[in-house]
Amino acid sequence: MNKKKLVLLGIFTAFLFLAAPVSAKNVLFTPMVEIATANPGAPLSALRCNVVNVFHAPRNGTISIINADGTPLATTSFNALQPQQVISVVVDKFTNPTPITLAYCKITVHRTKGSIRGSLSRTDERGNSVIVVEAK
Repeated sequence: MNKKKLVLLGIFTAFLFLAAPVSAKNVLFTPMVEIATANPGAPLSALRCNVVNVFHAPRNGTISIINADGTPLATTSFNALQPQQVISVVVDKFTNPTPITLAYCKITVHRTKGSIRGSLSRTDERGNSVIVVEAK
């Protein structure tokens, strides 16, 4: 096989890999966490979804904190997250008038979910974690 055909084959293979849909084996979810969101005059706590790359190579993906009704509250992408690096997304302002909000974290990685770890934490008004749940 000549060099040109090998390059074209490599490009085609990369395209197929990148165009493949994300499957369930690439997604982690946390359990639901509740947070008080309508307490006039009181400082609000926050929700924080954290991801760490536990693989030996960089990872790409997205992190979302999602309301129980399916509405995303915050989303961020990570590209080339290096081994042992951490990335987070935070929600500390809530626009809904309900006194309690239920939310969970969804983590999608472009490879297998075993290459990352994740958690969702609820913090108090000082930023201290009061609840932490693991993504599975």
